[in-house]
Amino acid sequence: MKAPALIVFLVACGGGGGGEMTGDDGVDPTPDAPEMVMDAPPSNIPAMITIKGKTDERGISGTTNVAQVALAVYKVTDEATPIATGTSDAQGNFTLMIPTGGAPIEGYIKATKASYLDIYLYPPAAWVADDMDAGINMMTPGNRDLLNSFASGGQMANKGMVGLAVFDSAGMPVAGATFTSAPAAGATKYMGGSGLPDANATKTAADGVGFLFNTEEMVTVSASKSGMTFHPHVIKARAGTFTTTSIAP
Repeated sequence: MKAPALIVFLVACGGGGGGEMTGDDGVDPTPDAPEMVMDAPPSNIPAMITIKGKTDERGISGTTNVAQVALAVYKVTDEATPIATGTSDAQGNFTLMIPTGGAPIEGYIKATKASYLDIYLYPPAAWVADDMDAGINMMTPGNRDLLNSFASGGQMANKGMVGLAVFDSAGMPVAGATFTSAPAAGATKYMGGSGLPDANATKTAADGVGFLFNTEEMVTVSASKSGMTFHPHVIKARAGTFTTTSIAP
């Protein structure tokens, strides 16, 4: 998983594979996002995959480790029963062991801690291999409001809010890309060159980061840039939480 640093918030996502992911609680979707056509999965998916990473908080004053974050991995087909759980340690480090049964895991990670928003992390595709560089970036309600203010997002309490990052095939952030969503978000915003959300930016800066404000619960996300093709996937953006994902070829 790649996690580009932001000042107000950091998107973290991705991880060892591709595919759509959806979340866990929220309001009823309006309408369901379309199904995505998946590439044929590899034939040698291990019975158990490992995801290692860190929970931290990034704000104007810098980066701080966030300890004792409760983590749970869910399949999109069963939002009630986690298939793996864990807790980040004093330095924010965590390890999650995910049973696969030899098949791709369409799922997501939910991160929870008192005084923080619930964070939902969706990889750009189904998990099929280990990921030793994951990142989950926690956000307080105050930092969410600050992000919304900087970006002029006009976020409403009953809609979803999503942070995105776009990467190329080498795992590098893509500048000059635009994000797309279906159904369309109420507003699509991008980071500016200053490292803060820029209400007037029309495409990604060097960090490849952007935001969707006022989304429906079920939404298909992708990115566009001339000469490049990216893989759309479905996420579930629950009201009152913060959902992160990355987009890759």
